[in-house]
Amino acid sequence: MKEGPLQYGVPSDAQGQRPARVAIRCVAVDAVGTLIEADPPVADAYAEVGRRHGSGLDRDEVDRRLSAAFAACSERDREAGAGGLVTSEELEWSRWRWIVGEVFLELGADGAGGAVDRCFEELFEHFGRASAWRCYDDVGATVSRIEQLGLGMVIASNFDRRLHTVCAGWPVLKSARAVVVSSEVGWRKPGREFFEALVTACGCRAEEVLMVGDDRVNDIEGALSNGLQAVHVDRYRYGNAVPGAPERARVSPPSVIGSLIELEAWYR
Repeated sequence: MKEGPLQYGVPSDAQGQRPARVAIRCVAVDAVGTLIEADPPVADAYAEVGRRHGSGLDRDEVDRRLSAAFAACSERDREAGAGGLVTSEELEWSRWRWIVGEVFLELGADGAGGAVDRCFEELFEHFGRASAWRCYDDVGATVSRIEQLGLGMVIASNFDRRLHTVCAGWPVLKSARAVVVSSEVGWRKPGREFFEALVTACGCRAEEVLMVGDDRVNDIEGALSNGLQAVHVDRYRYGNAVPGAPERARVSPPSVIGSLIELEAWYR
């Protein structure tokens, strides 16, 4: 798809026509950046753990190196083509170990079992705990509304099995019908295989599933190309505030929202 704001939340047919929107039966929601965020932020946690193991990096430098490592991972995956979406618990473990090593390069001289390994082990355990995350302020009301309307909810994430523990630690997320995790599916979003597993977990047809997420490529384009409906959550639109859903009166639901509260327009 070309760059620019997404204009539609329903997939096109082979002729590029947008059919009438099908009634939603299940809402599939991305985890990190949509339902939950790291608390404290990822860079802060890395900097603190790094200091405990001998790093002298400040938070800003850690953040810069994290961004560079994530970008390098994404580029490597793109170069690998479809194979770059293959994953597993072991591959995710290796990916995060590599990222930690890139951030704390100066600690790597000790070799296996050294400071970098200790940093990685502590960070990997940290982000597997529910206490390392917080739900956004709009999540509770959104989940309650989904339940009130009798819709299903599935959590769909490019994560690993630690996400089950994270979600189980937040009562508001326990009502999810399933937690679909890429490392267990064997494929990451935006792969077709991931969305096939997601639709199966939702228990309805693909066009009856609304994918909600903050990543344009993984969540939105991936969902649309696999026949799901989709809406992009851009929380920076409101600086992470929870607006009073001023767009609810629209006849057509928005394809980009600033808060999960605005999903109300999609339920009509």
